[in-house]
Amino acid sequence: MPVRIYTTNAGTDLSDAEAALLADLVARHGRAVLLAPTFAELDLCRHDAAEAGASLGIDYKTPTSWLRSLWELMGDGRSFVDNLQRQMLFSDMIDRRDDAALQPLSRSQGTVRMLARMARDVLPGVAGTGTERCCDNVCKPKPKSDAEARVFELLCAYARGLDRRDMVEPCEAADIMAGALADNLPGCARAVCVRGVTSFTYSLLELLSAVANNGGEVVVLLAREQAAMREELAAAFDVRGVLFEIAPLDEDAGAPAIAPKSVVRPAFVEVAGPHARARVYADVIDKMVKARKESKVNDAASAPVDPVRVLVVSARAPQLFGELAARLAARHVAAETAEFTAFSQSIAGRQFTALANLIERMKAADEGAASKTEWWPAPELTDWIYSPLSGADAASARTFDKNMRLSRSKTTAGVKSLLQSVQGQVRGARKAASDENWFKSVPCVISDVFQALWRDKPVTALKAMLAVAEALPDRALGGLDGQARRQAEVALLRHVIGILMNGARALDVSQAAIVPVLDGIRTKVDKRSTAYDYETYEVDRAPRAQVRFASLADAAALRPGSYDAVLFADVDLDSYPLSHEEGPLATLTASLGREGVTLEPAALLRVRFGRAMQASRGPVALARVTHDRQARECYPAAVWTELRAHAEAADADKAADDARAADDAKAADDAKATGDAKAADADKAKCVGEGDIVRDFDPAAGEGLKRERVTCEAPQHLSAEAVPYLVLRRRDGEGEGAPLVPRLTSASQIEAYSTCPLCWFVSYRVKPQSIDAGFGNMEKGNFVHDVLEHLHARLPQEGMERVTPMNLPRAQGLLREVFAETLAEHAGKRGTEGPLVPLSPVEERQVAEILPQLEGVLAYESEALTPFAPRYLEFAFNELQVEYAGWPLGGRIDRVDVDAENRAVVIDYKHRTGVEEFKLADPTVRDEESGEAAIDDPRWLPPHTQTLIYAQAMRRALDLDARAALYFSTKGGKPALRGAASAELLEEERGDGRIPGLKKGFPGEGGSMDFDALLDRVEAGIAERLHELEAGDVAAVDPTSAQAAHARCSYNHEGTFVRRDV
Repeated sequence: MPVRIYTTNAGTDLSDAEAALLADLVARHGRAVLLAPTFAELDLCRHDAAEAGASLGIDYKTPTSWLRSLWELMGDGRSFVDNLQRQMLFSDMIDRRDDAALQPLSRSQGTVRMLARMARDVLPGVAGTGTERCCDNVCKPKPKSDAEARVFELLCAYARGLDRRDMVEPCEAADIMAGALADNLPGCARAVCVRGVTSFTYSLLELLSAVANNGGEVVVLLAREQAAMREELAAAFDVRGVLFEIAPLDEDAGAPAIAPKSVVRPAFVEVAGPHARARVYADVIDKMVKARKESKVNDAASAPVDPVRVLVVSARAPQLFGELAARLAARHVAAETAEFTAFSQSIAGRQFTALANLIERMKAADEGAASKTEWWPAPELTDWIYSPLSGADAASARTFDKNMRLSRSKTTAGVKSLLQSVQGQVRGARKAASDENWFKSVPCVISDVFQALWRDKPVTALKAMLAVAEALPDRALGGLDGQARRQAEVALLRHVIGILMNGARALDVSQAAIVPVLDGIRTKVDKRSTAYDYETYEVDRAPRAQVRFASLADAAALRPGSYDAVLFADVDLDSYPLSHEEGPLATLTASLGREGVTLEPAALLRVRFGRAMQASRGPVALARVTHDRQARECYPAAVWTELRAHAEAADADKAADDARAADDAKAADDAKATGDAKAADADKAKCVGEGDIVRDFDPAAGEGLKRERVTCEAPQHLSAEAVPYLVLRRRDGEGEGAPLVPRLTSASQIEAYSTCPLCWFVSYRVKPQSIDAGFGNMEKGNFVHDVLEHLHARLPQEGMERVTPMNLPRAQGLLREVFAETLAEHAGKRGTEGPLVPLSPVEERQVAEILPQLEGVLAYESEALTPFAPRYLEFAFNELQVEYAGWPLGGRIDRVDVDAENRAVVIDYKHRTGVEEFKLADPTVRDEESGEAAIDDPRWLPPHTQTLIYAQAMRRALDLDARAALYFSTKGGKPALRGAASAELLEEERGDGRIPGLKKGFPGEGGSMDFDALLDRVEAGIAERLHELEAGDVAAVDPTSAQAAHARCSYNHEGTFVRRDV
């Protein structure tokens, strides 16, 4: 019999004409099958058919369930493979193959998913049916590339695996059933009516063709919006040798209750940016509720006490529910939604995957296949401990995180030990806790889960997580939705454990191989939020409205008039794209001739929007955001543009009708003008900006908030209350009556404040410091300091007072020994000491590069300051009660060299390339052209004062005759000593044993300031700065001042934000 293709005006409801058609099929064939795309639509059809008295004799099926019922009746007994089993089998297959057996495909979950989709749709076209494989009579297609050949090989291997397991792909079963129906058409398949299906797969077309060609009757009902696929469908049947008829269904007596033209015209709302989005959407819903409440009061047939029912349609309904629930609750509106949570999105899934990946990298590092930097400092472990499913607390996570990040020397064994220690501490604390403690019975499994995954026992790890999830109080996973989230975690964990224990065993695949496919496992969670009073926070038992958040597909399946109002949120191109499926599967499907017929995306969108709009018996609104957070334009969905154009055209037509109906020309002109104005207004969407910050960010939209005007302190200015805490002080003596004096101040702090008070304040009072052990200039500098300190301490023990050209080879040999010893010493240091610990080959090369640089330093040092010898190394003078600029001074000097005449040179190591910026000239020397001198500025200070401060301190503490304050560059191939020095130490000729390369000293040529006067002048200037510090001055250096010329501050203070009164 020919296939009859009818177009209908029916929506979601089953029309009388459709019911009559089904009744006729049952009357003529005894039974009929009604196919619909979802069980929800089948339920509506079943109800409507019963109302029309035509439900007896009808089997209500989806295409998938119809195929399953045919297979149970006529199949060979093999069980269908589902999507999860399909991915498990492919994942295990790929895991068992080496890389050569997969090339050119990659070993990834993307490959697994691609192969699974191909097997689902085209397996018989590549590997034939089970009977053909048994007879080795498969007509295999010829591959067009190496990748396609590998795909065919894997699909054939998969098909043989299904045969061994007595399983079958549904698409293969459909091919077998199509052949069976062609030979013998059972009574349950003699009449088939297809309604609302927007995607006819190759398998469904084959089954329907087999029914029609063997005397059965097939009827296809297409909504008017599906007319675009009518010709394609007819062509598909024609190719299969099936006759067809195309005609409209007579529906005069069964017109839908809500005709499309009678649907209320939607309102359009545009939000300027994402910050106002939630507030505007909540306002739109609130206005809909108010409007519907007023209409209910005026409608005697309605009960005004019933809450208004509003449907919010969104492509991301659960996320929008989370953003709007609190705002709606504050407006006395309850909300609900259904969320399908995937294992990959759950707490357990994220932690399980993160820990498994971390362990894989740790094992690779242990085996030498990767560097330690691939996993240290293991932030995944900190995240795991923070996770509620670890059973630990935030304090334990912070302690663990600090311990890990402070040390680059952590090993995998050390990490395991630390995890075990933290777990034991938490368990001990729980055991000692009172019975009232909500977490007393919650187990701590920090180490247990990690150890189980390390030993490749995923089930043990998941069971440990499950024990925690079952014991946790709901509030541990959230105040509002904690119960729903906890139940979802428990359900997902139980499901995953069941799959690993039973599913893997049933399919005879390894647990480790199928772990990656667990991400797609989902569970449904119904979420609800109650309304409350925003002032008392009491639950409102009688909300004004009930809002349901749903996807467009779910909304399209609703019965017309199900809700009082409908809001379509985020109607933009990102939420509703019009992309066609492309890729390897589409290419292979076409080459094998197994294409189906699918309604094109734009038409499908129209169908669903149209039906979802009919779900409202009141107002309908469409809303979208016009710009993203970067102010980039967001484009509307195609259906938005079409509906806007339709509304404009409808208003223009109405205006023309009003003009024609006017009695006289003047009235006609007035009516036309009014109509044109209305049309223009209708075309304009309501636009809302982001200007109301309080309402945008407050869930209650600013209701009940108290606003006060406050005055901010001036920029970079401390209040009078804060200034006394700027200088840290201590008691000078015993008892409360002892005077307060400043604590020890370091030379580096003094230099920092002199350079830029604001940077000093941020660095030494705010202290935004990282706790991560690094591998940078600071750590390398610390290492060089330690190497040189140890070396110069060992020289006298080896009979060398200092390095000279004669003993240079011996000193360099000793350097290599000390270098290795110091590197080993740093590996065991605490992270707070800034050790240099290389973790990767790159870092190891960087460490190795330091040794030849230090050998060059010794060569340079052998010819410098020959009368001097190192006497004080890493010299700490905190206990010597040194006073500088009126303040107690402390610190540690890298090195002080002294000669036989008690002259001293202060040296500070700088592991950096070049120290030319540390050169200091006599400020009393005047410029030959301008006649100006730096000393003319009463606030003059050198840009670098650290070694000058040390030199003055050594004069007082050790009664040394300080003659130079130098910085020693130890990095690169050109070591150098630069700084301030007395004139007698300047190099006069190469190799004269003084300071190589230093040509300017004190006093300078034409100057009058000797080195002692320099030290005194610097101290006086610093005393002035310290008085400013005590007064609370922490402002940045004025970029226009003379001080800015030599201020080294690299912070962009000119870009500092400006605070204002609000």
